[in-house]
Formats: sequence, structure tokens, C-alpha cells
Amino acid sequence: MRERLLPIFQESYRELRPRAPIPELAVEFFAFTNINNTIRLREGKLLVRLSDLLEGAPDAVLRAIAHILLAKMYRKPIERNHATRYRRYVSSHHISEKAHLLRQVRGRKRIETAQGRFYNLESV
Repeated sequence: MRERLLPIFQESYRELRPRAPIPELAVEFFAFTNINNTIRLREGKLLVRLSDLLEGAPDAVLRAIAHILLAKMYRKPIERNHATRYRRYVSSHHISEKAHLLRQVRGRKRIETAQGRFYNLESV
């Protein structure tokens, strides 16, 4: 899957910054609680983390995500068609259901005992 992502991000980078050299890219799927996507520039390397919910997404949606993240990174305007495509996919019933289930599983803090750092909740 990673092999599929690198060319997509490189093409999007080339569209947004045609004359600039393409930096080294690291793209990975990450187990976020929700549908989050992040991009960072560290020591000349672009680090991209996409929600693992998007692992089976069509190429068109991944292109839209790449465009949105890179445009935000370099403060360029986001094309409306990319924003619409991404929003439609993420708000689709199938993805919304998966996101809801993931929030239930990953999004809760596990409390083991009633004894906390300052109070024992059993006595309260």
C-alpha cells in the first residue's frame, strides 16, 4: 500500500510546487482514534500520517488527501474538487460507521482501579 502512496504524494507535490525539488517522503497509515491526517516537515523530510481507516480508499480520495495536506503545508489554496471529494468519502455511511466503531474501541481511557493518585474513589 505504501508503494501506492508515494507516487500520489509526489505528483501532488509537483502540481503545487513545480520548480521546487521533491523532499524525501515518509507516508504511513496510523491508528488514530478518528479520521485524522497529519503532515510535518522535519529536517527536510516530509512525514505524512494517514488514518488507517483510509487504507482501502480509492486513488482519487488519496490524491485529494495528498493535495489538501500539501496545500495546507505550503499555504496554497485548496482546490474545491479535492475538498469535496474527500468530504464526501469521509462522510459516507460506510466510513462514518467504521469511524464510530473505532472511536468506541480506541477512544476510551481504561481505568483499572478506583485508587487514583490523590483520592480513592471507593471511599468517596
